[in-house]
Amino acid sequence: MRLNGVTRLLTLIAVFALVVAACSSDSDGDTTTTTASEETTTTAAAAGETTTTAAAETTTTAANAEPVTIKLLLRPDEGENIANFAAQFEAETGNTVEVDFVGWGDIYNKTLTTLASGGGGYDIIFIPSANVVEFTSGGWFEPVDDLIAGDSDAWLPAVVDLYTVDGNLLAMPWYSGGAHMAYNKSVLDAAGVDPVAVKTMDDFMAACEAVKTSGAADFCYSPSAKYPGNFYYNWGTISATTGEPLFDDAGAPLFTDNGSAEFGFDIMATGIANDYFDPAGVALDDYETLIEFGAGTTAFLLDSTWAVTQAAKNEELSGVTGNVGYILIPGSASVESAGYLYAGGMGLMKSSENKDVAKALMQYLTSEAAQKDHAIEGANLPTRVALFSDPDIAAAWNGFDMLASQLNYGSFPPQFGWFEEWRQSAAALTQDVINGAKTPAEATAELTAETDRLRQE
Repeated sequence: MRLNGVTRLLTLIAVFALVVAACSSDSDGDTTTTTASEETTTTAAAAGETTTTAAAETTTTAANAEPVTIKLLLRPDEGENIANFAAQFEAETGNTVEVDFVGWGDIYNKTLTTLASGGGGYDIIFIPSANVVEFTSGGWFEPVDDLIAGDSDAWLPAVVDLYTVDGNLLAMPWYSGGAHMAYNKSVLDAAGVDPVAVKTMDDFMAACEAVKTSGAADFCYSPSAKYPGNFYYNWGTISATTGEPLFDDAGAPLFTDNGSAEFGFDIMATGIANDYFDPAGVALDDYETLIEFGAGTTAFLLDSTWAVTQAAKNEELSGVTGNVGYILIPGSASVESAGYLYAGGMGLMKSSENKDVAKALMQYLTSEAAQKDHAIEGANLPTRVALFSDPDIAAAWNGFDMLASQLNYGSFPPQFGWFEEWRQSAAALTQDVINGAKTPAEATAELTAETDRLRQE
């Protein structure tokens, strides 16, 4: 029997308790084993100088008489934002910041085992939007409401609500983003497609037919279907364009009867059968489909905030820079647009022995200056409302207004303790549909049964 996320955490706690009881080791936490591609440990002082203006928030509580070391477990650093601002924090306070940057393919399991072991010596741990329920279920995180007290209106309400559990803010909002749709201007021109007219998924499929008929590109679109997290950039967001929810508030599957799941699977099956979609997408992640789009192979890119901005400006990753436009993700008769959102938060461990300094660092890394840099250099949307009208960010991002407006049509994935395992099942079924191993109806029926099983555990 497979375990849902919360049960898996409780099981890991029991295992670690047995290990501790059986051993007489004096180890004070897990030892980080690093590889160049998956995990790196960075001391901020080694990041070098930065010309970015220091964060405006005060760090007086961090300037202790006795300097301390604050340890973080985070996802990969984009634009060296964390490295640069952590180095500034060190210079201003005299404290040391050590960061373990763990690759997306490993950070979920790394976090589960770290929490189950009691925290692994970390003061601050990354909490992705998809795993809020799982990661906060064990009571490991300290409320940080005081960090935005009197200033809550300055933050995106949806992100603050996401990280508020039982009335307590358990993570400092770090960044936001979501699924977006980019297009290759030259390809659509050659295919005779007006991107402004692509309003619904029916319009999108008609555009794909035009791309195929004209031979303007090898494919219209490549689904990122390699990992469960790619749910945002294939079946998940496409299902959301129906305007129908996947679940009710208790987690019961509504998608069985409202048609949203089968609609998404059917778009996948039809796109593959008609040679609109690249079947290789079954084994590609969102970075690899960015590379494919950047090579001019596909007409449309449904991908993350970071990926679609890189397609437009990063010449190392994209050969179509300057030739990229954005549209709202096509909707339906029910909704103008839809798509799943994501966010990142920084949680303060209750086990931290230096909470005041850790809090000051969290404020520093999520300050207006840090978030502005993260947007410009790291291509992540902010969580501070004022930055959505910042002229420097707008100037740095081609189509910033369109990308920011997509957030208005999005929603966060459901927050159930079993959602991660459910998403893994949905990913496997999406791959089966792309490969022709299951029909859309079969995939929907199996996903319904899997949902019922997970809810009963």
